[in-house]
Amino acid sequence: MDRPWIFRRRRAAGGRPRFAAAGLVLAAAAVGSPLGGQEGGALRLGLTYEARYVPGMVVAPVSASAGFEELGAAVGEILRTDLDYSDRFEILAVPDTLPMSGTPNYALWNQLGAVWFVTSEISVAPGTQTPLLRVSLHDVVYGNLENVQAFTLPPMDAADFRMSVHRISDRIVFWATGGQRGIAATRIALRRRDGDGSSYLLLIDSDGRNPQRIDTGGRNVFSPAFSPDATRIAYTIQDETGYFSLVEMNLITGSRRTVASGRLIQTPTWTPDGRLAYAEGVGGTARIMVEGGEQLTDGRVQSLNPSFSPDGESFAYEADPANEQQVYVRRVSGGPARRISIYHPREDTNAAGPDWSPNGDRIAYSALSDRRWQIFTVNPDGTDRRMLTRRGESEDPSWAPDGRHLVFSSIDAQGSTVWILDVFTGRSRPLTAGRLDGLPDWSPPIPPGS
Repeated sequence: MDRPWIFRRRRAAGGRPRFAAAGLVLAAAAVGSPLGGQEGGALRLGLTYEARYVPGMVVAPVSASAGFEELGAAVGEILRTDLDYSDRFEILAVPDTLPMSGTPNYALWNQLGAVWFVTSEISVAPGTQTPLLRVSLHDVVYGNLENVQAFTLPPMDAADFRMSVHRISDRIVFWATGGQRGIAATRIALRRRDGDGSSYLLLIDSDGRNPQRIDTGGRNVFSPAFSPDATRIAYTIQDETGYFSLVEMNLITGSRRTVASGRLIQTPTWTPDGRLAYAEGVGGTARIMVEGGEQLTDGRVQSLNPSFSPDGESFAYEADPANEQQVYVRRVSGGPARRISIYHPREDTNAAGPDWSPNGDRIAYSALSDRRWQIFTVNPDGTDRRMLTRRGESEDPSWAPDGRHLVFSSIDAQGSTVWILDVFTGRSRPLTAGRLDGLPDWSPPIPPGS
């Protein structure tokens, strides 16, 4: 979360500024991760995760006709990684001696613990040279073909090749889960700092591949935020005089427009209907504004980091009426604010950076626990608070469109990095490593042509 100079800077244990990029090491989870048992800066898994059944899945290598072998290998690698990173299946290793082609042996795969079996093949679309990927999802338990669909593929060197395959992965997730959303066809925006202190935006696929640098024209850039249709991104930049500008960039055309400028413009986000909301400095504090002049808080109490409910009726934000940053929820139409974070007088119990789940059921935020910043989630009414991280520090949570994954910033011995966490199982993985990265924002599904 951004903390420009105008805001009061609280210090956590060790004297480090409160607004610095934070880090973490997560506690152990019910469902294991390759990172789960590591120490010394790696993630441990969490505190309040649930043991949930994860069905086994076998993903067969892509069968490719002559001339498409390289394409088949690339597609197969993306599909397997995406389905693994969905955290909805246990991707089973299959001995090399077992045949993967031909009519599926459902009884054999059932004995190996598979519930789903994914097969695919690449051929040429009739009358063209366009490769066609035919994907089949087999229900091993019931011994039948659950779904099958053919997808045209762009060339491997096309800019949208990987995203096209990611969309196919999400389609498989949709089939196997009865209509739930995947996360493969999404991107994550983050701020990356160079060694000289300057910074720029980086867009990266949810699997950590295909990075794209966006130069912003300012030495300091803050708070990237995707629009609801994922075709635009908003961010703030600070110029050499210290003033801020809120910029909206069209990710398809590359065009940009300045939405607002001032002594302090920070923490932009989008309303569900596509308008920009942000914190605007006024008289030494800050108020929350919506593009067009609508004022959601009056500025008498410092308020920033707004995040809206999916229906647009309410918003979460952070404020410090008692000189302790806390997270509140209130109606857009007005009325009293309700604190949903824990507050203990005379203790460091700051809470900040709320992000409302796209499912509408949870709000993620970071808060001090034993003088370290950790990730929490809570119901919008303040009940059922869950602490997801325990050791180290973590900040800046942002929900994936599936409402079960969070991306957040961390700091450890390897540097300031970004991690992804499945809030159901506690499984975690690094998105970036060894760089000065932070302030992540997770996009909605990327539309074709973007």
